[in-house]
Amino acid sequence: MFERKDLEQLEKFNFSDAYVVSLFLNVSPQERKKQAYLSKFKNLVKTLPEDIQDACKEDINKIEAFLQSERESFKKSVVIYSCSPKNLWVRYDLNVELKEDMIVDRSPYTTPLFDLLDNYQKYGVLLVDKRTARVFLVFLGEIEEYGIVEHEDVPGKHKKGGWFALAEKRYERHIDYHVKMHLKDVIEKFDSFLKDKNIRRLIVAGPDEAISELMNILDEEIKQKIVGITNIEKHASKEEVLEKILPIIEGYEHSKEEETVSELITRSLKNDNAVMGIDDVLKYLRDKRVMKLIIAKDYRVEGFICKNCGFATTQNVECCMECESCVMKSYNLLEKATEMAIEQAALVEVVKEEKNRRKLLEYGGIGAFLRF
Repeated sequence: MFERKDLEQLEKFNFSDAYVVSLFLNVSPQERKKQAYLSKFKNLVKTLPEDIQDACKEDINKIEAFLQSERESFKKSVVIYSCSPKNLWVRYDLNVELKEDMIVDRSPYTTPLFDLLDNYQKYGVLLVDKRTARVFLVFLGEIEEYGIVEHEDVPGKHKKGGWFALAEKRYERHIDYHVKMHLKDVIEKFDSFLKDKNIRRLIVAGPDEAISELMNILDEEIKQKIVGITNIEKHASKEEVLEKILPIIEGYEHSKEEETVSELITRSLKNDNAVMGIDDVLKYLRDKRVMKLIIAKDYRVEGFICKNCGFATTQNVECCMECESCVMKSYNLLEKATEMAIEQAALVEVVKEEKNRRKLLEYGGIGAFLRF
């Protein structure tokens, strides 16, 4: 599995004198029947100009050999970055389907993977009751159980009868104390898990009584990360846990995306530290003023990039408007914008939900929140 730091490292590679092949291919069991995915790969190759096919022949042959020999290890999709002159070979196996594509350019086409990172955030799930707690990580449509916290010494409720009222209350206070100690230990271990995995979105699950007691002792920093609460049986399988929480995740993601697009458009129209459109975004990226880049999924803009200083524009120019050096054709300036944003430690978000995507496209398909 990949993380943002992996993509940022990939973006730092220097491909100015070589092409890199970026392949996105669905290889699910249905696609593997009669090797249908191989036919799709060959069709993608045919869409490339002949001179590009010749320049990347070694990489294309290497990828085809890999697809033929490694099919038993595939999940639902595979992403490959290959550049033989630079000894680059990166492979990611994913459990989600992607839009199939093959891009050959001077830089890796990482936008679809940033799309996944932004639309499939890591979610921590805490399934808790008064004696045990289970911890899960949900990412890219997959769920993994990372640990369990058990305190078998927490006493249970005593059967009614045979106890005086005073003794019963004392026993209940004894139970409450042990439950509270159990939950405090759970919170401490869960907090360490969140920090280690860089998780910023949480779902709490379990019986109402246990959740209520947990919420009473959670600190505000963790509470602010909670995006949903639900009831789940403590012995539920991880597949049952995933089925229960997916609607919560999808609903939260759509609402946050809609909020981001609306804020971007509103602020850009007011000239309030936000801009829209590729040329304006590139200008502020050159000035190192972009705090967060927002891009519509699958949106592309052709243009020109200076071989010397990296100046990029949609205008049809023969020489750089900054240093007058030669320019080269780019089939997707959004890749350049993404690369510049990453170099400046700016955030990159890809808008995926169709309604929000169409709204963003009406205003240029790309925008940015500015630092100052």
